[in-house]
Amino acid sequence: MRVIEPFATSLRRGTPLVWATGAGDGLAATLGWGEAFRAVSTGPDRFAELDAAFDRWAATRPPGSNPVAFTTVAFADDSAATSVLVVPALLGRWSHGTLEVTRQGDTPEALPEPTDPPEFEELELLPGRLTRQRYRNAVAAAVERIRAGEVEKVVVARDLVATAPQPLDLPALLDRLQRANTASWTFHVDGLVGSSPEMLVAVRGNRVRSQVLAGSAPVTGDVHADDVTATRLAASAKDHAEHAYAARSVAERLASVGEVATRDPQVKRLPRIMHLSTDIAGTLREAHSALEVAGVVHPSAAVCGTPTDVAFGVIAELEGFDRGRYAGPVGWVDAAGDGEFVIALRCGQLDEEGTTIRLFAGGGIVAGSVPNDELAETARKFLPMYEALSPVDRP
Repeated sequence: MRVIEPFATSLRRGTPLVWATGAGDGLAATLGWGEAFRAVSTGPDRFAELDAAFDRWAATRPPGSNPVAFTTVAFADDSAATSVLVVPALLGRWSHGTLEVTRQGDTPEALPEPTDPPEFEELELLPGRLTRQRYRNAVAAAVERIRAGEVEKVVVARDLVATAPQPLDLPALLDRLQRANTASWTFHVDGLVGSSPEMLVAVRGNRVRSQVLAGSAPVTGDVHADDVTATRLAASAKDHAEHAYAARSVAERLASVGEVATRDPQVKRLPRIMHLSTDIAGTLREAHSALEVAGVVHPSAAVCGTPTDVAFGVIAELEGFDRGRYAGPVGWVDAAGDGEFVIALRCGQLDEEGTTIRLFAGGGIVAGSVPNDELAETARKFLPMYEALSPVDRP
């Protein structure tokens, strides 16, 4: 089935699974409706269990078919949040104003008709488990642990909660996220919604690549001032130290399954923040699905720390809450093993009623970190979701 329509209209067809990136003629998106297959897992074997379940189901499909699954995986082995793989009954690919829809399941499914947007409801933004002062205290405690030699780097996150009297307008939220963050990957999988700038792994055949982000500075929109800031970021010893832990962790883990090369760090500018960015790419020695490779690389030091096991313990103690799917891999994989997974950043998790969304943001802490600076960094990282939830063009 082929439908000619704007991307925003496709988003209003029910509540689709979404994977989108780019702008204008370069915008490309994959959407899904209904469920042909669902697998759920928890615990340390969640990557392998989801991958095996998808393989078993895909083996029952007609020869030559290559179904696509959307996947979100919990951050921690002991998380109460489920990790989910969903094969939509209908798969849509949108580009250049055209939605191409194919069937992936056995049960006939009708493409939902577009719905009208509801009236805008004012949101209430509430502190999460870590208030601003508690976050400063957590950062200060992390710095003490680092200077004592217990851990080299640790990522400390905080959360906010946004609530509305009626279910949030998810299609509008996704549309705003995509339009404002065209260099990121906008996603919706099982209530996890966001727009992440960090590609954890992308696999095409035997080719694998990753883009690591760590170390940051604000973007103001003043070109000259931002150029000066970018130069300072590129020369910052503190930010390069933070970045090196993250890039090295990804490169070493990818090297366990392939031959990879690491490029020198560059500055990647986003609408509200800029990061040091390192591209890593190479070839896999054996066939591995994108979901398998994501399980090899996760969690990188960009969202956990170094050493990994120690950092996990410090995070659990200082944050005091379950991250759920925040900072875990989210993306898609097909039956041939190709796929893309970003780290679930700049995101939130909707509750079952759709009236409350829990937002997350974090920062990498090293010996030179300053609590107020780290708090300000998390505030910048909340902005993509907050601005999409509270648009300036509302009535």
